[in-house]
Amino acid sequence: MDLNKNTGTTKQLRRTRDGRMIAGVCSGAAEFLGVDANIVRLGIAVFTLFGGAGIALYAIGWLIIPEEGAATSVGEDLFKKASDDPRVQDAVQRTKDAVNKNRTRA
Repeated sequence: MDLNKNTGTTKQLRRTRDGRMIAGVCSGAAEFLGVDANIVRLGIAVFTLFGGAGIALYAIGWLIIPEEGAATSVGEDLFKKASDDPRVQDAVQRTKDAVNKNRTRA
């Protein structure tokens, strides 16, 4: 486990507010890895040019990496909000019932 020498806490991957261009994914990853943010941005650009995977990687990073000072990520917030919705709970229950019905037939 990598400990930060100044605070004695573990090093965490977070989207940064300083140095961000869009959502802070590249600058946060660069800070976590200890490299320049432009290197991470260049890597994302290369993945985008060769197959478009860079856009998907950036979007996934935005969803799962929490912002500095936030306890949860955007994805966690959306998941929690959706799981509290009765329509979503009903859809999940119907799906479980359908799967269980198919298992009992086999």
